[in-house]
Amino acid sequence: MTIDDLATAIAIALERYGWPEAVRGVKEFCIEFEAADDEYRKQMIAPEPRSTGNKAFDAMLAGLAEHLAFHPELRIPTWALDPTRSVEDEWWFATDSPGLRPLCFMDTPAAFASRGVFLPRSALAHV
Repeated sequence: MTIDDLATAIAIALERYGWPEAVRGVKEFCIEFEAADDEYRKQMIAPEPRSTGNKAFDAMLAGLAEHLAFHPELRIPTWALDPTRSVEDEWWFATDSPGLRPLCFMDTPAAFASRGVFLPRSALAHV
């Protein structure tokens, strides 16, 4: 699966089920990424993904590519550095619960927070 495939899956999930299911797809992508070798990892994040139709999820995909590239010391794809892939007008939290927002602030990787997207690390990997 590539990050472009993930963008398509997110768009479908958002239309049919809502954002919690779309976030679940991000987690599944991370699990596949963890299991892949470095060459396949490069292929997974290299293609610029189509828009999901949701600015927060488009920003999340850029943050995801940067975050995943950082850890195995891969190159961050150029498309992920596009400043339009951020939520400028308001922050987006991967929770409906205001009580969980402090956790999101404390536990969000920098690649996401710099784009205005807040989600705990547990949303990115299996526990």
